[in-house]
Amino acid sequence: MDGPEVELRVAARPAHLSTVRAVAKAVARSTPELAIDLVIAVDEACTALIARARTGTQLLCRFVREGDSVRFRAQVPSSAVTVPDHDSLYWRVVSSVTDAVATWVEGDGHLRVELRCRA
Repeated sequence: MDGPEVELRVAARPAHLSTVRAVAKAVARSTPELAIDLVIAVDEACTALIARARTGTQLLCRFVREGDSVRFRAQVPSSAVTVPDHDSLYWRVVSSVTDAVATWVEGDGHLRVELRCRA
């Protein structure tokens, strides 16, 4: 898979993390190192988003395979006004297995994360 975007919408609940991890693994399946890092990063990012999501909302995830890397974006409706601290376990784990990561709150009330993993 190179180029096409895979989009996944699930209820913003921890019970659905296994589905998101399975999609991450499938997107990066041709490169085992990439798959391991991507699954770890996606799991941590989605866990952080779900913890801050409004009750009854959806987690929206997008994966794009770009050559030897995968770009992942996710968002949830949230009442959070700040992002996870850069000293948090979330930030340390995600930044250690990705090439780039950003987390921000949009004015529309969505908490968003974007990351890139490269093989």
